[in-house]
Amino acid sequence: MAQWKKLYMGDRIEDLEKWTTIPDLRNKSMKILLNTARKLYLTAEDYRLDGDQELAYITYMKYFNMLSAIRGKSDYNQHKLTVRQVLGDTDSNRRIMDTLELINTSLRKRYEQLLPPGGGNAKTNGAPISPPLPSVEPIDEKGSLASAAAFAQLGVITCEALFRRMQQKSVLVMDCRNSADYNNSHLTYYCAFNVPEELITPGMSAGKLQACLSSSAKASWAARSVKESVVLMDWNSKDAHPTGNAAIYTLLDILKNWDPDVTYRTPIQILEGGYEYFIMMYPTHCTNPSVQAPQQNNNDIETIDDIEYPSINDITMKEDVMNEPNTKHKQRPSINRASKPAALRTYEQSQQNQQPPEPQENPINEIIRDQETLLLRAQHNDMLLDSASKKWQSIFELKQLQAEGAVLSTAEQEVLYNIMQLESKADDYKMENNRLRDELNRYKEQTPQNHLQNDTETTKRIESKIQERQELDKQHERDRLERERQLAIAREAKRHYKPPAEPTSTRPDTPTDDSPPNSNSELQHTVTYDEAPPRPVYDRSTKPQSRDVETTAPRVRDFSPVVGHNVGRGLTGLKNLGNTCYMNSILQCLSNTPQLMEFCISDKYKNYISRRNKTNGQVIEEVAALIKELWNGQYKCVASRDLRYVVGQYQKIFRGVDQQDSHEFLTILMDWLHSDLQTLRVPRKRDIISAAEKAWLEFTKSQESIIQHLFYGQIKSTVKCVTCTKESATYECFSNLSLELPANANFCYLHQCMDMYFSGEKIHGWNCPNCKTKRDAIKKLDISKLPPVLVVHLKRFYADPSNAGAYIKKQNYLQFPLENLEMKPYTARVESRAVTPKTYQLYAVSNHYGTMEGGHYTAFCKSAHYGRWYKFDDQVVSPLDTSNVVSSAAYILFYSWLPPMQLSIS
Repeated sequence: MAQWKKLYMGDRIEDLEKWTTIPDLRNKSMKILLNTARKLYLTAEDYRLDGDQELAYITYMKYFNMLSAIRGKSDYNQHKLTVRQVLGDTDSNRRIMDTLELINTSLRKRYEQLLPPGGGNAKTNGAPISPPLPSVEPIDEKGSLASAAAFAQLGVITCEALFRRMQQKSVLVMDCRNSADYNNSHLTYYCAFNVPEELITPGMSAGKLQACLSSSAKASWAARSVKESVVLMDWNSKDAHPTGNAAIYTLLDILKNWDPDVTYRTPIQILEGGYEYFIMMYPTHCTNPSVQAPQQNNNDIETIDDIEYPSINDITMKEDVMNEPNTKHKQRPSINRASKPAALRTYEQSQQNQQPPEPQENPINEIIRDQETLLLRAQHNDMLLDSASKKWQSIFELKQLQAEGAVLSTAEQEVLYNIMQLESKADDYKMENNRLRDELNRYKEQTPQNHLQNDTETTKRIESKIQERQELDKQHERDRLERERQLAIAREAKRHYKPPAEPTSTRPDTPTDDSPPNSNSELQHTVTYDEAPPRPVYDRSTKPQSRDVETTAPRVRDFSPVVGHNVGRGLTGLKNLGNTCYMNSILQCLSNTPQLMEFCISDKYKNYISRRNKTNGQVIEEVAALIKELWNGQYKCVASRDLRYVVGQYQKIFRGVDQQDSHEFLTILMDWLHSDLQTLRVPRKRDIISAAEKAWLEFTKSQESIIQHLFYGQIKSTVKCVTCTKESATYECFSNLSLELPANANFCYLHQCMDMYFSGEKIHGWNCPNCKTKRDAIKKLDISKLPPVLVVHLKRFYADPSNAGAYIKKQNYLQFPLENLEMKPYTARVESRAVTPKTYQLYAVSNHYGTMEGGHYTAFCKSAHYGRWYKFDDQVVSPLDTSNVVSSAAYILFYSWLPPMQLSIS
């Protein structure tokens, strides 16, 4: 919690009331109201943590006014469950109200202290005061300590707030778990220590408890009077009023009521969610982050959890999802622009925080604005595409690719890659143009004839521009088909091309800087690695050493760096070493995963390397070494030759220069990294465990890794008999979700793909263990364990049976959220009750352009260091506008609920 800021908005609490009113919300949709209320609450929390009591009070009051408006809406009963999921239950809002009351009390006291003798206005002299942006400058320490007391009585601190205090070294953390749990895993923070649960008994004084502590703990215990704040932590307490028999409650009572020799600078707080929550959010700041919180042996609850769907009617079926409105045969949600209220509501939903247009505005004006924006962007893209196409034609004619097996240079290959990306954008603009055409047609159909007469000229101009764009789109399609024809000729020529015999010489394993580091598999020869390796020679006089001991000298790696000027940290590109763009894209996404990046550049990974697996720890070593180069801020681009060589040793498909699938590479790389770091032992805490826990232990073999903690989750597959309703469940771990894209839909939403994946489907001939015969059943998937980092793969490639099984790419434009991806609707019962967050933020996208015959990968990543998006196109890194993150090229999405990290990079 920050120091309190000086009062600046009034002289009494009543001065703040005028800022708490909200406008008339009766015509707003429930979705808008819930999103606004959620934002108000989060903003109020930010003001509170920032020490601005006045703005916190105003925003909390607006939140409760918004909550009253929500409950007063006619459709409130239909959305009760959604309201609870988004804004919390009654207890949650009661705690927020307690916060507001404490701030109210504190403000009244502070205003009274500022009044001069005889009353009157001492600060404002009657001048109106507008709420400014919150100041980041703290007031003097003395004033902050006296003012902060009322607020700290709330008694709860979030993991994010505790982490900030730990970075400031201003907090003392008392861990009151039992000593065995503490020794097994605890915070790495220098001023955190254990007050063992077994030593804490009711009726003790602080002095008596101190006498029972170890000598090192006694030294930390003495710091409670000098640290700015004291935080208590157990496994999983969630609020400031834990149960009376809990050790943390007893310790809190001892410190508050039986510690007369110490005056605490701020009242003591409890960590929300406890060590269980903290270790999931900041695993690299804990020793042995693989531990799990002990759970109560409540067999009744576990039995209820195992029964996921008491009634078959509770299961949403796949056909119901696919038949929902706006999921098929529509590119965008239908809008009746002839109806002004409907048009206004739609506009409000897309412009949530902006004022709606004036009621008298003709709805066709929105189509005009959309078209102007489209034409401006599309024309700029046309210019770039035409220029690139001319360059490509010159290259093709110069190289005479149809007659020779020539190889493109780096610059020439970049032209082809650039065309693929510009064509992808052109396809997106084509879809937008078709949407405008459809909306104009709907407008004409639904608008009375007498109104249409006034818009005749306007509609004709819009139609004319739409047709012009359609003609240009047709020309782009003809150009694309001609380019594919040329490439097909080149591929055929390559099959019959026999290069001149070369003198026998030793061939390097990886390309040199002089060899073309470039890509398209249609235009290059495949490097062969299937030669018989030399027979190993053994020195039988030496005794073999354990694989746990690294005996080789430090490796000298070849990054072939290109030095840059003022290159930002994390903004270094990766050279294309011959169709390695698929690898580069994934590596940049992983490099921009803050927790993994920090784990690598701080060398923490060295403490967890396993030498007893297939890859012998080599993959994590190369990944970590590469990430360090990407984040040193010195190089414009580097090469990943050593990593490519290592992965090629263990997987043949990654050896040559043929293009590979980035999803396949990511899945295999995740397994290798997990195996390389799978050294965290997980002791079994209980004799009786749930089926989900048992499946997790079987997967991990009681050894876990930081990769597993970040990226791995668990799916629960439930099969329910239609006849007897008997349920059977199995569990499977995953490092990414592979979602189908809807068929026959050029435009779709991510939540539609999620709904399809997690909906029920009928299966026939299931051997029901209860009926003892084959039955019809329903199969349903749910997430029983959400990972902190959720990776979503879009299945864009499929085998076309009408084309001899050839793989075809789906070019669907998928609309996915950059913020607030809500996963709670897709969780199993046990996971929905867990304290871990269910809302994710996007931070990286792996894109694929082109087709199966020839394509290119890039990455869009949001830098945790700079807080903005960048495009990583092999060796070229450039800023990216947020509006361009969503495109039809999106292939793999990286989401996280982990909080932003303060990067300490030396």
